[in-house]
Amino acid sequence: MNRRDCMKSTLKSALALLSTKLTMGSPTSQAQSPITPGDTRVFQPIFDLNFADDRGIAQWWLPELVLLGNTDRHYASFRPSQWQRDGKDWNYRYENEDGALSLTATVERIDQGWIASLTVGNQSDETWRNVVTPVCLLLRASEVFQDSTWKRTFYRSDGQFLTFHGRETDGGRPIYRMSLVKGQEQIERTERHQKKWGFTKRPSDDGIIGVISDDQSTVLTTTWNPTHHLQANQKRTFSCVHANPFFGSLQPGEARTRRGCVLLTPGDLSQAWDATKKVSEQL
Repeated sequence: MNRRDCMKSTLKSALALLSTKLTMGSPTSQAQSPITPGDTRVFQPIFDLNFADDRGIAQWWLPELVLLGNTDRHYASFRPSQWQRDGKDWNYRYENEDGALSLTATVERIDQGWIASLTVGNQSDETWRNVVTPVCLLLRASEVFQDSTWKRTFYRSDGQFLTFHGRETDGGRPIYRMSLVKGQEQIERTERHQKKWGFTKRPSDDGIIGVISDDQSTVLTTTWNPTHHLQANQKRTFSCVHANPFFGSLQPGEARTRRGCVLLTPGDLSQAWDATKKVSEQL
């Protein structure tokens, strides 16, 4: 082999090796990697809210947790909750294993969407202070409302509609966001919670959060009376928004009920907020 052929052979081998390395590290190659199993979870108690014309569903998690005045001190209802039909309403009753917590929820369909009541009962021998229940509205099964960028997810502050996208916060990770409602005070926050969840520096006026459908035809809103804080999670597993009701302090043997709604309003944000406030005032 002469010198020129030797150089050509060496260059060809080097290019082949570089091409192999680039291919192995390319996004296309990585995307073809097999999907492996993750955690196994039981979500209780979740209620499906079906949209007409087979346009997907939202799922109301009633509730996700019961926070006992501290972000890491809580109860969760992981045991099966048996929903029962009573005329037009659906309801369930739940008591946890140690008997300290009781929950009752009712969901009713109305023309604009759904209204719910949630009752938290303290059956322990201690006072629970500043009880907040995260009530998750999962949009993971809805192509029209699932919002991976938060550019269609809104709340209102000082009368102005603001997106959750790009909102300035007091910390936390970019995919987790909360907004305290004016007039409410923070419950005790652990270091873990502060590292994960950032609160928007501009608070919510009214405890309403809304998502505009991808075709701009409809606004989905949710609120509770009263709402403690709003919440949103970009993880595809959840793709959720929250309006989390505030129950205040519960003495041993005391129970308290809060009411909320999920509405579908044709039109713009102003129309959706007006409709939601009207329903909320009647709850």
